[in-house]
Amino acid sequence: MTQRTIKPAEPGLVVRRPENGKPLAAQGEPVEWSAYWQRRLNEGDVVDASAVPNTAQATQEQPKAEQLPAAADKKGGAK
Repeated sequence: MTQRTIKPAEPGLVVRRPENGKPLAAQGEPVEWSAYWQRRLNEGDVVDASAVPNTAQATQEQPKAEQLPAAADKKGGAK
C-alpha cells in the first residue's frame, strides 16, 4: 500500500484512525492509504496535506488592498 499525508479538512474536526481510534493530527500526518481514507477524502473529512498551502504563509504573500497604489485621483485623471 502507499502512504499519503492527510489532515482534517477543517480546524477542530476530529477524524479518527481506524486501527486504534486515535484522532488524526490537526497539522497532518502520513497514513497507509486504504478504502477508509479514500471514503474520508470523498466525504470531505480530510484533505491532502501536501496540496494545502500553509494559510499563515499564504496570507503574508498576498498584497493587501490598502497597499496597492491608487490608479487615479479624485478628479478622474491618472497621475
